[in-house]
Amino acid sequence: MTPEEYERFKEAEKNHLRKLKEIKKVHAQMQRKSQVTRAVTDMASGIEDLFSEHEEMVYRLQADAAGSEARLDVALDSLDTNDSTLEALDAATLEADQELRRARAKELIRQMKGDVAGPDSGRTSTQASSSQSNESAGGATPKESSSSDLPEKTIGRMKP
Repeated sequence: MTPEEYERFKEAEKNHLRKLKEIKKVHAQMQRKSQVTRAVTDMASGIEDLFSEHEEMVYRLQADAAGSEARLDVALDSLDTNDSTLEALDAATLEADQELRRARAKELIRQMKGDVAGPDSGRTSTQASSSQSNESAGGATPKESSSSDLPEKTIGRMKP
């Protein structure tokens, strides 16, 4: 093999390796592109599935609502046709309302009678007598008895 053949052979191999490198580079780009395309397609199909599920749920809710409305209409129609039942229901409601008013009136009368008896009616007789004795003594209480009730140390003033 001559040096010229060797150089020519070497150049051919370099060209071949460059083309092979370029082909591998294009192949890697195409694989990335196909992966991205597949991911986008999967996401789009997932979104379509979610939309179809959503539409199905909305349809079921509308069907349930329509059924409920129909039952309500039937119930209201049956109430309209049964005037005697409606009148009996109204009479029972009026009677219960009157009983409630009577009970409230009795309670109010009882409270008013308690207020008329006087504001001191809630205190015990010992409390009333002690307040009367304090008033007759000039309103002053002995300091020795009140100081025994107070703690030794306080924050601020203690009122007897």
